[in-house]
Amino acid sequence: MASVDSPAITDDETATFPAAPVPMRISLNQRLASARSVIVRDIAEFHEYQGVIVNLVAQELQVRYQRSMLGFLWTLVNPALMMGTQALVFSRLFRGIGGMGPWEYAIFLFAGAMPWTFLASSITDSTTSLIQQEGLIRKIYVPKWIFPLARVLIQSITFTLSLIALFIMMWPLGATVSSSLLALPLAILLICMFTMGMGLIAATIHTFFRDFGHFLTVGLQAWYFLTPIIYRADFLPTNERWKFWLNPAYPFIRLFQIIIHESQWPPAWLFMLATCIAIGTLGAGYSIFKSQEKKIVFRL
Repeated sequence: MASVDSPAITDDETATFPAAPVPMRISLNQRLASARSVIVRDIAEFHEYQGVIVNLVAQELQVRYQRSMLGFLWTLVNPALMMGTQALVFSRLFRGIGGMGPWEYAIFLFAGAMPWTFLASSITDSTTSLIQQEGLIRKIYVPKWIFPLARVLIQSITFTLSLIALFIMMWPLGATVSSSLLALPLAILLICMFTMGMGLIAATIHTFFRDFGHFLTVGLQAWYFLTPIIYRADFLPTNERWKFWLNPAYPFIRLFQIIIHESQWPPAWLFMLATCIAIGTLGAGYSIFKSQEKKIVFRL
């Protein structure tokens, strides 16, 4: 049986076959340029939607207290009652460990509990901020990050006013007015940046996994007791106190404790540490949120 040879393929015929696709590689410069354009666009949108942000903040504050007899005073009464109860109970429990009397302990508790309340409340509110605004997000285009931002701004206003008012109340108990209070605005700014980053992460996760809100409640409670707020850092032996610095919230709480309770200027290294954590958390939260921003509307 005669064999049939396959026809030879000439060079001209080979040239007609399409070449294999070459995978596109995005260089680091291209990634940086893309990230820069996203940030510039968000900054421009921040200026464009300032009115929306102000309206969200003002409307929330108005609705929250419009049917209350005390109104905004509840922002002062609530933390005052909470800290008064905790000071009464824990001052006796931790007196031997911290060496503080009831009034001094009340000031110590005030210095740590106020920033923590702001931190926990902001993260909790930011977690559900996108879901609560589902109707608005589906109807018109609005930058989605303004909703967690509005929640943090609402809590920051309440935190700042409460901090001032409650400090005046603590003055007769021994709270000292010193030059260290000039460092409070920077401490407030840093904890706001840290909280905003955590809020963006929580809002993104909760949009895709609705059970996250339940875990968050338990996690914040555990986080509270792992942070030296109701007890001093010397609760642990000297060789184990470094473990507190593994807690990302502790540098911010420590700033307020040094400024308010100890009436001293925080060391520069503590400010640098808090700044690095705040910028890193805000950057991580922003990156995570922007990477999922286009999918969020389909998961609401």
